[in-house]
Amino acid sequence: MNPQENAMLNTFLEYYTQHPWLVVPLAILSAVGVGLLWMGWLTLMITAFGQKLWIWGFAILLLPVPASQGFALRYRTLNPWANRLVWWGLLLSLPILALTAWWAVLALTAQG
Repeated sequence: MNPQENAMLNTFLEYYTQHPWLVVPLAILSAVGVGLLWMGWLTLMITAFGQKLWIWGFAILLLPVPASQGFALRYRTLNPWANRLVWWGLLLSLPILALTAWWAVLALTAQG
């Protein structure tokens, strides 16, 4: 690890340990979101293979996040429940990713 990466990692860890009131609920929401996303991904993959949409099935198997959202948009009526799972899972997992990206930008600009 070079010194810049080490400083950025220290900044992340320092922020996360100093602000547990913000990070813990976001991490819990993110974990729930990833679980919903996984359930929706699995259900949409089974739906795609069951409808003999082989390309979509293999695309969802290999690239779950972009392909499952594309399938959910393209075939809304095949499995509306799984479509909602995928979209809610993505929505719930975004806050911790946005917070981490924001702190990455701050750490990189502070390093200069």
